[in-house]
Amino acid sequence: MADVVLSVAGLVKAIGGKRIIHDITFEVRAGEVFGFLGPNGAGKTTTIRMLVGLAAPDGGDILIGGESLRNQFSRAISQVGCIVENPELYKFMTGRENLELFARMSGNITTERIDEVVEFVDLTEAIDEKVKTYSLGMRQRLGIAQALLHKPKLLILDEPTNGLDPAGIRELRQFIRKLAEEEGLAVFISSHLLSEIEMMCDRVAIISKGRVISVGSVKSLMEQFADQVDFQFTERSVDQGVQVLRQIPYVTEVWTLTEGHVKCKMDVERIGELNQSLVAAGAEVIGIASKTVTLEDLFLTLTGGGDAHGSEHAGTHSK
Repeated sequence: MADVVLSVAGLVKAIGGKRIIHDITFEVRAGEVFGFLGPNGAGKTTTIRMLVGLAAPDGGDILIGGESLRNQFSRAISQVGCIVENPELYKFMTGRENLELFARMSGNITTERIDEVVEFVDLTEAIDEKVKTYSLGMRQRLGIAQALLHKPKLLILDEPTNGLDPAGIRELRQFIRKLAEEEGLAVFISSHLLSEIEMMCDRVAIISKGRVISVGSVKSLMEQFADQVDFQFTERSVDQGVQVLRQIPYVTEVWTLTEGHVKCKMDVERIGELNQSLVAAGAEVIGIASKTVTLEDLFLTLTGGGDAHGSEHAGTHSK
């Protein structure tokens, strides 16, 4: 298993006497992209401010590369590169001049290292042009180059796709994957774009009301909710259809909706087999629709913002 680069244990924070962060705990490993998801007001920004030393926790600890941010701040924070929303750049200067300025402030960064990161973020052709001519995607890559100059072990990106068009988001996603897979960097991403997190991240932590309510791989979290199938019956055969569904071993849950709709969780590849059982029992099926649960469905369910069944029909739920 890859080394743990960021370890957050029992993090607590109160503001104005009110606790807003409750016992947040998770780890980020080398070579992985870790998503940090939560609705507005969930505590994402406050947590990130503590991760980068802009706010002090009231309890718990943050270890970066095995160094405590509380007790060995300089050694710990030196292993972090960070961009909070849009990178801070001087638009009247060239990309190279921005990097050289940052390199002088950081110290011990060679011209060769600047050239290396410029090539890595694919800005070689534009690096000597003024930043004001850059697209937002190019400015994001320059900001990441700046964050990588001192060879951090951990890269923290807060809402990195804000303002990007679909092509820019896809480009950034591919680049972040490259950072993790080719450079072995631990990448921590806060985002509200669930579809992007689903494609970009290896693991995610879902935060709600200042608490981490679930941590795991995107795949394992989504496997908590099997694929869903909506059977529509004639009104006179709904009860019969429900009775059959509840007797089928590979149907894990059944819930009755309105207008003859009955949903269940099951392997969608067995829909045909199940339909034959329903017809043989005399249930009149007039429609079948399947839905694969997405990270958005899971997110809304766990944070209390929706229903993982993805249904717009109200009804009862049972097995």
